[in-house]
Amino acid sequence: MQLPKEMNALVLKGVRDFSIETVPVPSPDADEVICKVDTTFICGTDPHIINGDFPGFWPTGFPFIPGHEWSGTIVQTGNKAAQLGWKEGDRVCGISHCGCGYCEMCQKGRYNICLNYGHEEKGHRQYGHYTPGAYAQYMRTSVKSIFKVPDGMDLEYAACVDPLSIALYTVERSRLKPGDDILILGTGPQGLMAILCAKALGAGRIIAAGSGERLKKAEELGAIPIDYRTEDVVSKVKDMTNGRGVPAVLECAGTAKSIHTACLAASKGGVVSMIGIPHSDPSLPIKRMVLEEVELVGNRANPNTAQPTIEMLLNNRIDLTPLMTHRFDLKDFATALDTFENRKDGAIKIATKPNG
Repeated sequence: MQLPKEMNALVLKGVRDFSIETVPVPSPDADEVICKVDTTFICGTDPHIINGDFPGFWPTGFPFIPGHEWSGTIVQTGNKAAQLGWKEGDRVCGISHCGCGYCEMCQKGRYNICLNYGHEEKGHRQYGHYTPGAYAQYMRTSVKSIFKVPDGMDLEYAACVDPLSIALYTVERSRLKPGDDILILGTGPQGLMAILCAKALGAGRIIAAGSGERLKKAEELGAIPIDYRTEDVVSKVKDMTNGRGVPAVLECAGTAKSIHTACLAASKGGVVSMIGIPHSDPSLPIKRMVLEEVELVGNRANPNTAQPTIEMLLNNRIDLTPLMTHRFDLKDFATALDTFENRKDGAIKIATKPNG
């Protein structure tokens, strides 16, 4: 397909310095495709990238196009991508990680911790983090980072596969078994999606610690609410479990205090599965963790869970519609970001539309 030479994109020029600008439409390498972007959701990581919270890492420099929760339609393929069966018109959704494909970690399927992270010359990418992303009319991506969207699934819906598959990975890493109680700390988008995944995987009681409207949303989704601002989370969990704690804890808040709480709320032999990234190192109850074999597991992204997530959505095991609250044209990104950051009008998942 003959593509235009230029496109509109959100360009980050420095800390909190962004605007919609006209930039060249990218061309694909052999194993890449160009997609016309339908939807890009605002991820909780995006404001941190925009605010310069990861200097020199995400992104490595400016100008930069962020965005990594996206879906769209293939409009151009590289030679190898075409040989692998990708074609114009395929509807796809993407994830941020693209491993080199050759290192020990990639060969184990753990491309999220690729040994060549950050070395694009060796084949690694992380879209929307240090590799140009999806807040643009067209997206250039390796075929290693996209998945076909089934007929009948709305592309906007499919753009949530990236964050939902991260939630699924976080739940799986807690080693939750059917019937197990689980505590989820944090009721932002990631915590709410984790509730949906835990329910789909057969959790017993799902307990959610949060506050405000999002805690109410957690309760609507079937969780038992604990308001951490007015209640002692650990005491409440112990009261509910005859003093044992829960075998699975998900830490989705990303604060030092929440991580400490998670380690205290876990039962003996319990697992704390952590997706939040704290800005300061937490104080951990190491003595208890050693003597009672409480495990703290870190999670990065969503290796090998995007396709199962698509199947769960397709088979109505999970309904995301209660979380999809707002939609904006990409030209109104400043308003969309303000709505997201300040949780205006019950904002949870906010979609942007690069092509209107």
